[in-house]
Amino acid sequence: MTDAAEVEVKGKAGMPADTTKALNWAPGWYPTVLIFGVSLLVLGAVFWPVYRDIVVIWWRAETYAHGFLILPIVGYLLWLKRADLAPLAPRPAPLAALLMVLPALLWLLANAAQVAAAEQLAVVLMIPILVWVVFGTAVLRRILFPLAYLLFAVPLGDFLVGPLQDVTAVFTVWALQLTGIPVYLEGRFFYIPTGAFEVAEACSGIRYLIASLALGTLYAYLNYVSLQRRLIFVALAIIVPIIANGLRAYGIVMLAHLSDYTIAVGVDHLIYGWLFFGVVIMLLFWVGSFFREDLAPQPDHAEINTQATTAVQAHEVKRLALWAALTLSIAASAPGFAAWMDARSAAAPLSAVTLPQGTGEWAGPFATSSPWRPHFVGAQEQRVEYRKQGQRVEVYLAYYPSQDKEAELINWHNAVFDSERSQRLAGAAAQARLPNAASWPVFETRLLTGDDSRLVWHWYEIDGAATVSRVWAKAYAARSRLLGSRTGSVAWVLSTEYSLGAEQGAAVMEDFLGSMLPQLREAVQQ
Repeated sequence: MTDAAEVEVKGKAGMPADTTKALNWAPGWYPTVLIFGVSLLVLGAVFWPVYRDIVVIWWRAETYAHGFLILPIVGYLLWLKRADLAPLAPRPAPLAALLMVLPALLWLLANAAQVAAAEQLAVVLMIPILVWVVFGTAVLRRILFPLAYLLFAVPLGDFLVGPLQDVTAVFTVWALQLTGIPVYLEGRFFYIPTGAFEVAEACSGIRYLIASLALGTLYAYLNYVSLQRRLIFVALAIIVPIIANGLRAYGIVMLAHLSDYTIAVGVDHLIYGWLFFGVVIMLLFWVGSFFREDLAPQPDHAEINTQATTAVQAHEVKRLALWAALTLSIAASAPGFAAWMDARSAAAPLSAVTLPQGTGEWAGPFATSSPWRPHFVGAQEQRVEYRKQGQRVEVYLAYYPSQDKEAELINWHNAVFDSERSQRLAGAAAQARLPNAASWPVFETRLLTGDDSRLVWHWYEIDGAATVSRVWAKAYAARSRLLGSRTGSVAWVLSTEYSLGAEQGAAVMEDFLGSMLPQLREAVQQ
């Protein structure tokens, strides 16, 4: 039997040894923490609108409600590291201040392109760099994971909603076919003999995926030592919720099918979803517990302090404050330059857009009473139609003289059709054939509204550059703003009805663009 004073101390992966004794902190921690706290407050004040927006999204969007837990978790992880940090005297890393240029540049480009998620990512990345500059490399190495975990505070992931909807739809159809139920898939809609189903955004599983990734990463850090096991568990935390969400969707369809739609309809399936997700996560953690690793015995840091015990000199504190101020100045240069850009653009004249008269055999523009109606938030909208020998092409123009967060060309709320009136059958990038073997890029969407079939083509045009890519549209918008251009940005949305197939509608649209495309483009470039 061992003496009580000689009992071996072991800790879990990522956790410190026994810290029951009073820690002997190296000199310099008090002034360094004070300077860092003041610097963090200044950083928060400079980028207050962005940090505020992050918290607002946590509050409003259930998908990112886990953000409220991130800061307490990071604080707890830092507390676990206190025994490792105590013997280290903070030593500023001045060269790390140069790295602040990267998130500052990212914020500037994101602000110019009005990409809120990238702005939020940039301001969160500024915090670890500030830690590095103020506390030094040795401290950074020991708290790298807690600082990296701050990234889960960024409400990032909406771009995955569409792909996850597609994966869920395909998985559900595959499972139904294995069950022996006839099913027909069209876009994100599928039909079985007893009814029709749509994989809506709420069924994409994005909430489960993000929550699982955040929890799984934390679990892997606290319970494993080897990088291989940690990466494997994080990979499972990504794969398992995707598969589980497909099974959840399949279960909802089967419950509705077998119960004559008396259960698993409406809000019920969301409740089943969260309960199901909770069970899946608990099972994932339970399986992971069989492979947990323990750290080897750690030295008692309470009695180890290899750093000098002399008091920190005043000139060292001043030098640290100077480097912190320089780092903050680099970060603050981004919103300063953005304000200068806005002032310069405000002095430039705004251009106007007028839809052109019809050319060739195409007459117009005429007023239209079609039920098809796109919507772009904050845009100056025009909606007309052009006619040729019984054929009609409706043209919708969304014009943005300038863009801000309340009115931007690329926004998740913008849509080329009303989802409550129309059903999306398919959508993909395409090339419209024009005269003289030319072509024009469009994004093609096929809709079903009641018994009417409609073909919709759209593209974006920013300062003379046309694209169907949302990413490139954002990039062109950033370039336009950085250069001080005020020609504005537009979304062109064209549509026509067809009865004999989408090819019929495409032929009408190609004929229209062959005659009218130059006039349309000229109207937005003046």
